[in-house]
Amino acid sequence: MVGGSTQLDALANVRRPEPPRFQHCPPDQPTHFRTFRNKEREIVDRTLRFLDESGFYWGPLPVDEAHAMLIAEPVGTFLVRDSTQANHLFSLSVRAEKGPVSMRILFDKEHFWFNNARFDCILKLLEHCVESTQMKPFVSNCEVSVVFSKPLRKNSIPKLQQLCRKNIICHFGIEGMRKLPLVPTLRKYIEEFPFKM
Repeated sequence: MVGGSTQLDALANVRRPEPPRFQHCPPDQPTHFRTFRNKEREIVDRTLRFLDESGFYWGPLPVDEAHAMLIAEPVGTFLVRDSTQANHLFSLSVRAEKGPVSMRILFDKEHFWFNNARFDCILKLLEHCVESTQMKPFVSNCEVSVVFSKPLRKNSIPKLQQLCRKNIICHFGIEGMRKLPLVPTLRKYIEEFPFKM
């Protein structure tokens, strides 16, 4: 075929998926993350699945880009990104009254820590941040008052399924949802991301 590409050429140009960020590394390969074992490994894997599903996890987004994205957003808009510090996993960037700020989320003893709150799930921690700062703003290390209200999603228009799932969780909670007469596939879909965000 003259002027065209063959199937082999097309396959050669297919972009291969990148490996997961927190995979088990052989001992001879250096990594700036410490080794996660047993329960910690499960927590980090589950957290990455939840964050990927959330739509507001931006991965290795530099702090200046995160701040540039948040500057035009309403106060309280936040996103989760990879921390640029080697000894931390994630950072929160949020639009404060005086402009965007970023803060690290700590991970230690099988829990994520932020503002004296700790949870074994980062989404539970973020839901707590939203609820608690509505009553009393959080004051960051740089003396900036911060309120968390809504996440900045990569796709501003969520899928209808996601909106329905969020609505069910907001109205009934996960335990109340389990009492509803739902078909098993819908129940499983809701249980895969049982958060109000």
